[in-house]
Amino acid sequence: MKTTRVYGAQVICILVLLLITNTLLSGMFTGNFQYADGCEAFREGWQIHVGDEVRSYDKLPQIISTNGQNDIRLNRTVQGVDTIGFFSFQQQIYVYLDGEEILRFAPNENVNSKTPGNGWQFIELTSEDAGKELSIRIVQCYKKNKVNIPVLYHGTKMSITLHYLRSESFLLLISLIGVIVGLFLLLICNIAGKRLQLNRGLSWLALFAVFIGTWSAIETNVYSFFFNRLLMFSWISYICLKMAVVPFLMFVNYTFHNGNSKLLRGLIAFSFVEFWVSGFLQLTGIMDYADTVFLTHGILFISGIYIMVTAIPKLFFRRKNWDNIEDRKVTYVVHSIFIVVVAVTSMIDMYRFYFSNNPDIALYSRIGYFGYVLAVTIASLMDFISLIVMGKQAALIKQEASIDPMTKLRNRAEFEKDIVKVSSKNSRNMGIVMCDLNDLKMFNDVYGHDMGDYYIIIGSEVIQDIFGQWGNVYRVGGDEFCGIVKGLTEEEFINAREKMESRMKALHVVGYDLRMEVSSGYAVFNQGQDKNLRDTMKRADARMYQRKKQLKKS
Repeated sequence: MKTTRVYGAQVICILVLLLITNTLLSGMFTGNFQYADGCEAFREGWQIHVGDEVRSYDKLPQIISTNGQNDIRLNRTVQGVDTIGFFSFQQQIYVYLDGEEILRFAPNENVNSKTPGNGWQFIELTSEDAGKELSIRIVQCYKKNKVNIPVLYHGTKMSITLHYLRSESFLLLISLIGVIVGLFLLLICNIAGKRLQLNRGLSWLALFAVFIGTWSAIETNVYSFFFNRLLMFSWISYICLKMAVVPFLMFVNYTFHNGNSKLLRGLIAFSFVEFWVSGFLQLTGIMDYADTVFLTHGILFISGIYIMVTAIPKLFFRRKNWDNIEDRKVTYVVHSIFIVVVAVTSMIDMYRFYFSNNPDIALYSRIGYFGYVLAVTIASLMDFISLIVMGKQAALIKQEASIDPMTKLRNRAEFEKDIVKVSSKNSRNMGIVMCDLNDLKMFNDVYGHDMGDYYIIIGSEVIQDIFGQWGNVYRVGGDEFCGIVKGLTEEEFINAREKMESRMKALHVVGYDLRMEVSSGYAVFNQGQDKNLRDTMKRADARMYQRKKQLKKS
């Protein structure tokens, strides 16, 4: 519970901080669209300047060593190219044409950050620029001794945009589905609560899916075509990654260790501290999120190793020791397999983050996350449907347990619960109607028990029809019925009694000498006479027997 509250407070604080910083990041660079066709890689004919050294390549490499520098320039002569587009990842970009700066992608002066964010850069050239010297200066913000060279395309803005959107659309869709699945799981947790099999772990998995799905969607970098707050999205990406750590560790702890793993609890505590320290360092400009993300990766790496070390042996070598989980073996196997897949794919993407120039650092892990969350969601949905079915069955069983099978009225057990419930509240205007079938024993002796049962059923239907409009009618004995009513006056009771007796008299069965008859009595709760409705019931019962004597005399 303490972890849940701290994590909730953390989410609220981050939302507030993002709203505040959103205004500061409104001036970042973004491109506009043009409609045209054609998009090709543009890697030939460039020279690379590293300090005073000039290097020539047939094709631009992905990474170039810089001998301690983090600043290079790409140079070439313009030869009728329309537009050059490329994605800059953790880099500052300065573009010059014959020494004149025509594009700058650098940090906003209002924000303490080494990077302006990640975004697409478009260099628009015309036929008048042919023969001029084009220079692209790339400043690597965090790495030293090497610079990542982005993939350059030439064509038009729209053709480059569509090319990239087509390549990333499937991955973006998977990420968004992951977010939707996480929200769906949260909804299930709200509705079903602790009755679900995964219990508290499921809600943490749902939060993990929401944050990791958001992080994965941002890492497709599609946002940079449509929004200009690029640094904001970069920060949100790091925040979502860091926010996903605690839910992931909590879920693993509850699912595989019943919440008792000291190592995972320690990593959770460290993750809280790391989150706030890295946020403070970013806001003050001491260190960027990218400078401290290795701590987040370290937590995930350690937890990944721990998961594999603990899950794999249980999965393959200790099946004989699985006690009392016969109905959960398949679930456990699915959890174990997918959690190992998540750990492995996450480590692969961590490696790519440090040793590759691909800006999509969630390429493999999003598949693992999506598969895992989807599998657990399907299992949870099946559990949820089972709960609904079980709930309906339980409600039916409960209803059957409270109903008299012969008359379909509430039974004696239900009456005992209700009279206590009503008595504990305000009994004002409450009353008791007592009814009894006359000569039932004689009906049984003369005509048999089938006729006696028919007498009980007919009598119960008439009593319910007459007095049911004022409250509930119960069968409290063989031929005894009681009604707990409200707002029934003495005059209304007398009129209802006459109507009931007339209807019973009209039900005389041809060929049978005995007639069906109901005696009844009524009393209203009197605070001066009654402690509770049971005392009222005694007075109503006495009046019923008086009426029975009157009917027998007549």
